[in-house]
Amino acid sequence: MTAADLRALLQSGAGTNLVLEGGQVLVVPPGQAAEHEGALTVASWEDVRRRLGDDAQDERALQEQAEILTTEITELGA
Repeated sequence: MTAADLRALLQSGAGTNLVLEGGQVLVVPPGQAAEHEGALTVASWEDVRRRLGDDAQDERALQEQAEILTTEITELGA
């Protein structure tokens, strides 16, 4: 998980999810969710916006959130 992944998610808009599938982090828009059934949803656009608040464009905040999400993924054993 990288700050670039979170940036791509935030640029995609509401309803989009960041998923882990086949060892890759993917940005999945709502219309493509069925194609990724079974993938681990890491975070939604709404969740990341809530976590970042006004810092959504701050590179350091994006990096910190990427590290937190990476830790969460690791703890889940994914």
